Amino acid sequence: MAFFKFSTLQFPDHERMMAAQDIYAAVANIELKPAKDSVPNIETMIRLLPGVSIGWVKTSPLIVDRKKKHIADGNDDLALLLNPLGNASWGTSIANQGDSIWSPGMGCISYNDLPGTISFQGQQTYMLNINLSRDMYGPLIARLKHGQSPITDKEVFNHLSRYALDLMRDDPQGEENPLEQTNQIVDLIALAIGAPRDYTVHARQNGLKQARMKAVKADINLHYFRGDMSVDWIARRHGISPSYVRAMFEREGTSFTDYVLNVRLKKAFDCLSDPLQAKRAVNDIAYSSGFNNSTWFYRAFKKHFGFSPGEARAG
Repeated sequence: MAFFKFSTLQFPDHERMMAAQDIYAAVANIELKPAKDSVPNIETMIRLLPGVSIGWVKTSPLIVDRKKKHIADGNDDLALLLNPLGNASWGTSIANQGDSIWSPGMGCISYNDLPGTISFQGQQTYMLNINLSRDMYGPLIARLKHGQSPITDKEVFNHLSRYALDLMRDDPQGEENPLEQTNQIVDLIALAIGAPRDYTVHARQNGLKQARMKAVKADINLHYFRGDMSVDWIARRHGISPSYVRAMFEREGTSFTDYVLNVRLKKAFDCLSDPLQAKRAVNDIAYSSGFNNSTWFYRAFKKHFGFSPGEARAG
């Protein structure tokens, strides 16, 4: 899948605006206006999937215009504009829809065949722009009123933002092919826009389920060192039941306990085999990897890898 990166930091101050104008005119057919007497600092990444494009932007104060002369390009895609993180808000002014302010954790649905303006006022403001091809997903888009509308489901917003941000990596995690990634994005968008019941059921069984599993696994990989991490702790953090968490792992042919154990054992192995940590005691590594009992750690490590922690260090 195609991936594109651009930063004005690659150019001298006096060339930044011209470079940004050229890039955005080519990829999005829009005009940029920096804040008065300021040097623009704009970073963007674009991921192209079948029928879907995802853009991530971090920018200094900036005005983005898509005027009537620009919409003559025939682009009538659905656009999801999300404010995924940070502290700064940005505003939209869309033809026939009025003005709105979107704070972090908020977003809206709009269309590329409506003229409008986006105003970034913060020194460091973020946006995710997800475009969905009307040609490919016309039946899904056709049910929406032609105009801007907010995305109100916070859980769906969070999963959609997290998944899209993950795809902004140079090496996005997971083994999904581009079509599978498109399908998950579309499933999550279906939930965000309130698709018909039959489509929503399909989406909840696919996009949301996969997004929840990714979020849970990511949380485990971030907090593996907590000796008190449990299925109840994870469930509370993600607003789902412990039985739902267990069922997600069972569908993958494993269990929550085994997954956590494997993550901790891998972390311990990485530390033991790292020459820079050669002076750390094995028990210290065990406890920092989330194990509360050294005897259990030694037994589990040898069963999993076929050799002892000491042999892992010696090797």
